[in-house]
Amino acid sequence: MASPIRITEPWRRLVVVALVVISAPAALAHDTPRTAVREIVRLQGHFEVEPAAGTGDVVELSVLGKARSFRVGDRQVFITVGAAGLVGSGDPRRIVVRGARELLVRLAAATPEQLVTLLGERRPGSSEVFLAAVDLCPERPAP
Repeated sequence: MASPIRITEPWRRLVVVALVVISAPAALAHDTPRTAVREIVRLQGHFEVEPAAGTGDVVELSVLGKARSFRVGDRQVFITVGAAGLVGSGDPRRIVVRGARELLVRLAAATPEQLVTLLGERRPGSSEVFLAAVDLCPERPAP
C-alpha cells in the first residue's frame, strides 16, 4: 500500500500565506466607495422678464454668455454611479449651459411665453450642463 503524502509544517504555512495573498485584493475590492459620476438633468419651465412670485424655483441660466432668470416648473435628475473621486462644486441656482451652437441659439432666442424643456448632462455639484436637447412649445412665439 502506498503511504499518504504528508504535508509538513512549513508547507501548511506556505499554503495559508498564499491563500491570504490571493484572496486579499478581492476582499478589498468590495469596499470601494461609489458615488455619482454623471447626472442627466431635465429642466422644464419659462424664462422670466422680471422675477415674479410663482410656483417653482428660479435659477439663473447662462446661455451664450448672457444670464437670464428661468423659473423651473419641473426638475428631474437621473444619476449614474461609478467609482468615487469625481465630485465638483457649484451653485445649484446658477447654471452655465454648454453644447452645440444651434441648440444654444434656439435656447437663447426663447421668449417668456414659450415652455422650455432642457435635457443635458453634468457632473454632480457642477454648475455646467452640456445640452443634449431643447424643446420649445410653441416652437415659434406668436407675432
